[in-house]
Amino acid sequence: MRLLTLLPAIGLASQALSSPFSCNKDPNEMTLAESDAAVKEYFSKLEPATKKTLLHDTTGPEAGADVGVVAAVIPDPNHPEFSVYWLRDACLVYHPWLNELTVFNDASLRPQMDDVVHALTRTQQVISLAGNIFTGGIGEAVFDVKLNKLLDPAARIGSPAADGPPFRVDVLLKYADWLVRPEQKNGTWVADVLWPVINLDLQWISSHWNESSWDLWWPPVWGGSYWTASLQYRALRGGARLGRAIGRNNDVEEYDAHASMLLDYMQTFWNDKEGFMTETTITDVAKGRSGYGSAPLTVSVYNFDPSLGCDDATFQPCSPRALSSLKVVGEHFKQFFPLSRNFTEDQPPYYGFFTEDRFIGGHPQFFASFNSAEQLYYSLTTWDIIGYIDVTPVSLKFWQQFDRSISVKRYAKGSSGYKVLTDYARGWANKIVLQLAKSTPADYVLVECVNKETGEPYGPRGMIRSLAAALGVIDAWKGVKPPNWGHTISGPQRSCVSGNELPPVPRPRVAQTERYRQSPDVYHQENFASETFRYRYAGY
Repeated sequence: MRLLTLLPAIGLASQALSSPFSCNKDPNEMTLAESDAAVKEYFSKLEPATKKTLLHDTTGPEAGADVGVVAAVIPDPNHPEFSVYWLRDACLVYHPWLNELTVFNDASLRPQMDDVVHALTRTQQVISLAGNIFTGGIGEAVFDVKLNKLLDPAARIGSPAADGPPFRVDVLLKYADWLVRPEQKNGTWVADVLWPVINLDLQWISSHWNESSWDLWWPPVWGGSYWTASLQYRALRGGARLGRAIGRNNDVEEYDAHASMLLDYMQTFWNDKEGFMTETTITDVAKGRSGYGSAPLTVSVYNFDPSLGCDDATFQPCSPRALSSLKVVGEHFKQFFPLSRNFTEDQPPYYGFFTEDRFIGGHPQFFASFNSAEQLYYSLTTWDIIGYIDVTPVSLKFWQQFDRSISVKRYAKGSSGYKVLTDYARGWANKIVLQLAKSTPADYVLVECVNKETGEPYGPRGMIRSLAAALGVIDAWKGVKPPNWGHTISGPQRSCVSGNELPPVPRPRVAQTERYRQSPDVYHQENFASETFRYRYAGY
């Protein structure tokens, strides 16, 4: 989300809030056991505050929005320009909600996710400044909280956005993959009702995947985006898998073919000389971008799949490329922010949007910094599953920031070397979290930024991008293991899983159609009555 008209008043409102969290020792002087305990204490307070804020203060009728809609921040009547529905930021929220439902089995989120399906389905149909469903409107990225079009061009800078359709459909696919499980008894509903919604986005992606678009963070830049390509790859690969499961083979043949091309395209963003994943094909500072930024870091944690091991091609958190990129980009951010320029080698960096950022003054972002810790917690999970850590020439620079004597080799689980490396990674992640804890507002409701000069919380209160990242890092710390999302499982981990295809679904009850289904039909699911949904309170 990039709203350049915002900030002066609301953006500075939270900078005076002081952190409620204090440690008796500097995190850089703690033992691993001490930092583990401090992180546990911090998360025990951050998690309930974050969940409450997302579910009740930014989402649905309680926040003045339609059901399933998450406002970009806690709505402020004095600043209605903030009360918008950015598809990208909302999907970042829906992702951890789906983890809670599908991995941790929190059934209380089932009605909420059906509300989300309702909202996402409606976004495809809004006639906006980007057009209608046939002329480009499917790429519209921002709406008001009642899912109407925005007429002020300044409120929708960067829209239409090429990452909108793949991010929307990735959420729908993650939910559909869970619903088609035999125990959920909703495979036919997915085939009859949800597939036409999903396929609409897949068709758009398959037709537009090789086109340039606005930059993720800085709309004046027009080019290719690693973030967008990664979402498109996941969408097409996962969509093809779901299509096969429900018998839509003719629909999905081209999706797999284009996914393979996208995977090849994604590799072209790797800067082999410096060892980092560039954000964009535009790497000219004179044009506003050098390529250093946090979007690939977010890709790494969003596409985390422990069944893929430390795969470089999909930029898995523990992959050599992802670890090297974390180090290289982090060093650039450390020099970018005045707050961290004098940090020692024992202090982790803050991460922001990108290293030429001037939005709101160019401050460290809670979401990107939490993502860096999330990457390492996820890495620990994968290493534990596969039973070893490979230190390669690519990842060596990451490991040698802790100990110059670390060498290129395989460290097997159970060995002293493996324990040393995992302790380094966990300790570094803990330091990142505790560094952010010092900047957390007194009520544990996160804001957007950390002030680049003082380290105080700064920016709009209840920024959902920050809140989503908090839930993500907490899930990673807990050891969440999401299921495979469609990329082919290979290597030794293949023998540990049943494969990556979904169970076949019985033939649909009704003939296949690509027409838009009326939104109430979205709720006709097995053993789940529509009258239980919260949308009845909004007059639907």
